[in-house]
Amino acid sequence: MSFLESADTPPPMLPASTQLLLFTQADVGGHALFRVVPVELSVRPGQGRLWTDVSRGNAFTPAWQDHARHLSAVGRARYALPWEQTDLHVSPRGRNVTLDGRSASLPLFVAWVALLAGLPLPSPFLGTGVALEAHGERLAPAPREFLQGKLGVAQAYVKQVFPGAARVAVFVPEGSGFDAAPLTALDVRPVPTLTKAVEAVLGLKPHAHAEGVGG
Repeated sequence: MSFLESADTPPPMLPASTQLLLFTQADVGGHALFRVVPVELSVRPGQGRLWTDVSRGNAFTPAWQDHARHLSAVGRARYALPWEQTDLHVSPRGRNVTLDGRSASLPLFVAWVALLAGLPLPSPFLGTGVALEAHGERLAPAPREFLQGKLGVAQAYVKQVFPGAARVAVFVPEGSGFDAAPLTALDVRPVPTLTKAVEAVLGLKPHAHAEGVGG
């Protein structure tokens, strides 16, 4: 994976890492099963490469790795951060986890930018959304049944791990259909693009000449 270097931005304190929660979906006996998978992300001094941890039976499909390259291209076009000076390491915190497809676009992109910029993520940080390569950074509206399933898992997670918390923000693609009534523990926040998600979560805007590029 190749990134553009910005000499104007000092690298973050490295190595830097964060745990990211990803929502996955699998077909089990003809029924969709949703769950939360914790993944450790870290950036370390390097040359703009992607490292995936395939120990403990974990796997990353070629589609997932290709999509990570798409996210890197979006990021380096919009943020003057040390993409070329760092490597991204991705390690699922479980066993027999397969990361496939693009539904982690939103949380992965936001967390990657946060690590490179040295900015903290909220705890918990919840989000789901697909940014298709053909549409640049624009997030595709999620099918109602899939998003509702993921939001249901997010609600159960928040109630179990943060039982006394106020409503927890969860970021989803703008234009998605969902029923907010049963989601009493969540504050569902639609965002249209990856950079708008970064701005909403981290307060970081893309550099001025990148506004509106490719999305």
